[in-house]
Parts: sequence; C-alpha cells; structure tokens
Amino acid sequence: MKYLKIIILFLVFCNLPSYFLVKANAAIGQLLSYSTFLLIIVYYFLSENKKPIVPFIVFGLLFFLISIIVSAQNDDGYLVTLIKYFIVIVMGASVVSDTTKEDIYIVLLLGCLSIIFESIFIEGIGGRYRGYYINPNAAGYACILGYSLSFSINNKKLKIIGQLLFSMAGFLTFSRTFLFIWILVNLISLLINYKNVYKILVGIVLFGLFLSFGDKLDLSTKRMHAFSGILEGKVNDDLKEESRTETWSHYYNQILNNPILGNGYHSFSGEIFGPEYNTYTVKNGVHNTFLMVIGEAGFFVLLYFLWIYGSFLINGIRMFHDNPVIFLVSFSLVMYMLTNHNYFENNLVLFVSMWLYIQIDLGKKVSEKKHLDLHQVKNYQVEHLNINAF
Repeated sequence: MKYLKIIILFLVFCNLPSYFLVKANAAIGQLLSYSTFLLIIVYYFLSENKKPIVPFIVFGLLFFLISIIVSAQNDDGYLVTLIKYFIVIVMGASVVSDTTKEDIYIVLLLGCLSIIFESIFIEGIGGRYRGYYINPNAAGYACILGYSLSFSINNKKLKIIGQLLFSMAGFLTFSRTFLFIWILVNLISLLINYKNVYKILVGIVLFGLFLSFGDKLDLSTKRMHAFSGILEGKVNDDLKEESRTETWSHYYNQILNNPILGNGYHSFSGEIFGPEYNTYTVKNGVHNTFLMVIGEAGFFVLLYFLWIYGSFLINGIRMFHDNPVIFLVSFSLVMYMLTNHNYFENNLVLFVSMWLYIQIDLGKKVSEKKHLDLHQVKNYQVEHLNINAF
C-alpha cells in the first residue's frame, strides 16, 4: 500500500500523465492518465479508510447538475470529467488520508528539480521553465505549495534545501502568481518566527542573481525586464499586459446576465482546437476558479464553494499557533485558484483541497481531546480537594 500511494502521489503531484502526453508519447500519456485513476480505485478497495469528504461530493453534484441543465451546448467531455472528478473525490480521499506533509514535500521537491533541470540542459523553451508541469503557472504553484509546506518540516537540512530549491525553481517559471504569493507567504511567516526575515533577504538576493545572469540562462527577456522593475520599485507595462483582471473583465457581463443559475457547463472555460496532445487556444477561459463557478453554475453554487474554501482560511487562522502550515497552504491554494479555472481537471488542486480538509478535521479532533483531557484533570483536582477538605 505504501508503494502504491507513492506511485499515485508521483503521478498527481508531478503531473506525469500530462507531461508524457504533451512532451513524449501521447499513448504513454493516456496510459498514465488511465493508470492514475485505476490505481486510485485499487487503493480505495484495499484501504480500510473509506470515509467520504461530503462537502466536495455535494459541490460536485450541484455544479455538474445545474451547469448541464442550464446549457448542454459545450457538453463534450462532460461525462468523462464528471466521472474522473468523483473518482478523485470519493476514492482518492483514501489515498489523501494516508498521506503526510512529508510525502507531499518530497514528491514536490523532485518535481521542482525537473524545472531546474530543464533550465540547465534544455534550450529553446522560451525563457519560462515549467518542467513536468507543462504550464509555468502550474509549475509556480507546485513550487509555492512545497515552499509553504517547508515551514512545518522538522528536518532542518531538508527544510533549508527545499526552501532554496522551491524558490529557485519558482523564480525560473517567471510566474507573476508565484512571485506574488511567495512574497506574501514570507511576510506571513514572520508571524511564525521573526528570524524568517532572513529567508526574504536570501530570496531577494537569489532573485537578483537570476536577473543578472538572465542572458546566460536563456530567461524570458520580456518578463526579466518587467521583474527587474519590481526591484527598482516600478511596475513595468509588460507585467500589466494580459493581466488576469483584464481577462476576468471579459466575462463580467455574462455573469451579470445570468447570476443565479449561470451560463451552463464549460461556458467560462475557454475554447481549444485540435487533438488532446496538440491543441491551441481559440478563446481564453476566465482564469479564475470562483468566477468559473458562478459563471457556469450560478450564485448559490458559488456560495457553497466559498463556504468550503473560506472555512479552510478561517480554520487556518484559528490553528495558526499550533499548525501554521494549514493557513499557508490554504492561502496559497486560494490565491492560485484566483488565476486558474481548470479546477475539475486539476488533480493536484483537488488532492491538496482534500488534504487540507482532512488535516483541519484531525486538528479539530486533537483540540477537542486536549480540552476534554484538561477538563477531566480539573474535575479530578476539584474532587481531590473536596476529599482532602473532609
């Protein structure tokens, strides 16, 4: 079971099916994709832990039912996406229940090494490296997820090595989302320990070195000049170009036209043309999970969705003193979801979401047990004092 779990985690957190589908052989990529879901099913039936995560099941039912009733115009792949989502949510929960933060951390560390390897040995990428993750922004999220988890790793050497590698790989993606979340996570980490300010200084130095040696690393010239402006306190027009807010604005009228029930399945997810292994974009999607939900399934489904992820943030704040990683991972996940709309196809996001839910549930049980034990101790002390009084 342990080895089966590790294989599943590698397939999900290193994005191997999509990587082989696009970069190597389409047949191998499809085989790995089907194998991922098959292994999750096998793990579920072999596992003793089959407790479902109800909120994600309810959300999936609401979204898929309402969106397809409203409009079936874009129903290509609807059934496949629905089945895959529920396999991950219902059966994948067994895998996630047995997964520790160290498991995810190590797998992500190996995934981020693929980004660094690509920057050193592969030319003609276009200056924005992505490794196994195909998309630089997805690669950036994998790096920021690992970086957030690093604050809870007890092994100091592994922690420091991971923080350096995740930062280095993240900078190589030249993702605005990564850079923004990285800065915020480091600022929040000062609440954990003021000594974390050194990590910010090291990161700034590392970032400066990348910009200085950008020509040798074949980095994106456009992004490099734009990010250089950040160190000089300026916001370059290149950073403003094709900003997420501009992309979101294209969909505002559609949301306002049908705010209650939305516009139907896949209406906010963009249009692509071509076979799965060789596609190009005809129309950009909304690039925001929350706007995608309200745009396709309406306000009430969004409200339920916000309740799920809002509870992650609120519980993360409540547990910050005992387990700050819950808030850091929740915060980085929500921030990433503000720039991405492929929620139902993104197994990494789904696995992280389930992991957060399970960790919060465990944290609540531990907290309740502590309060119960403390209450029992106090009762014992009172009874003992009463006996002595007689």
